[in-house]
Amino acid sequence: MGLFFQESKVKSTKPMIIIRISIAILMVILLIFGVIINSDFIYLRLIFILAGIGSILDSFETFFQLKNDKRYLLDLGFAGLWFTLSFIV
Repeated sequence: MGLFFQESKVKSTKPMIIIRISIAILMVILLIFGVIINSDFIYLRLIFILAGIGSILDSFETFFQLKNDKRYLLDLGFAGLWFTLSFIV
């Protein structure tokens, strides 16, 4: 697996894992509400905002754990993309 994916040397902390899982569960609940109850785009906007918040949390964690790695810039770029998509929808 290490051939295609870069294996992280530093593991994620337990509070960050819990926050990421809770954001993912909230995104799934919003998706179900958007499909079953309403077919309104406000739920899609909220999902994009939550994805942006998750990317920002990933970038902060990467910045504080791996100071020599520039991967946090990629995570911030994805956060900008998610927030831009939330404003377009």
